[in-house]
Amino acid sequence: MTENPRMSTTTRGICPICGESRFAALYAGLVRCGECTFVTADMAPSSDDLESLYSEQYFAGDEYADYLGDKKVIQRNLRRWLKIVHRHVGGGSLLEVGSAYGFFLELAREHFDAIGFDVSDDAVRHSKEVLGVDAKSGDFLTDRSIKDGSVDAVAMWDVLEHVDAPGLFVDRAAELLRPGGHLFITTGDIDAWLPRRQGPGWRLIHPPTHLQYFSQGTMARMLESKGFDVVAVSHPGYWRSVKQILHGLFVFGHQSGPSAAYRFLIKVLPGGLSVYINTFDIMLVVARKRTP
Repeated sequence: MTENPRMSTTTRGICPICGESRFAALYAGLVRCGECTFVTADMAPSSDDLESLYSEQYFAGDEYADYLGDKKVIQRNLRRWLKIVHRHVGGGSLLEVGSAYGFFLELAREHFDAIGFDVSDDAVRHSKEVLGVDAKSGDFLTDRSIKDGSVDAVAMWDVLEHVDAPGLFVDRAAELLRPGGHLFITTGDIDAWLPRRQGPGWRLIHPPTHLQYFSQGTMARMLESKGFDVVAVSHPGYWRSVKQILHGLFVFGHQSGPSAAYRFLIKVLPGGLSVYINTFDIMLVVARKRTP
């Protein structure tokens, strides 16, 4: 990656990983920590700002074309993640942070006593009323309804890139997990080949919804400092609906709205079509909480 070597303080304040206050400008809107190399957005949104981003529209027209309509293909990916969780944790209690509309909880309850947290009231309402799963709206960091040291697995699927203080989320997961419990994370890998090749054009760079940009190294540093040992890291592919792919190419991030090409392709391509894609720039991390 090409970066500006000039170090300075920014609106970011301190690095979410190591606490350093010196950053180098990387791309427009992103800075890199001068100590641990972690990449973060040069902004410090409030919790109210973040919650306002994840309205119903976020899942139906903003970042997602039709999240609810894509349930089948989304769960096709989540079933693979569940197999990984079940391989490491045979059963017991599971907590999902960022549970959205409950698609993973619906699958996980076959093996686990599962509960989810999400900031979207609409998503939590759907989870409870339509899918019948256990979900809570509110602040995962401050909720004290679950006993510390009582959880066997915590899952954070595509969550840490969205939050302002990822280390605090891992701290809270560590408090809730039993010794030897497992934490499962998916997020982008900014040091993978594709983001290094594409630079500021990498599709996962879009603050303020994506604030944090981990590499394998910075992820390991954070987890190890929080009392975890990294067990496994992989770069899985994803099934994506053609509608979501087209939305990402022609709609999301484009101020002009859907183009004629998008409207044509949506009309002529089969609505239920999905494809498997692996660009090797998303990592799935398994970590185990150390025993005393």
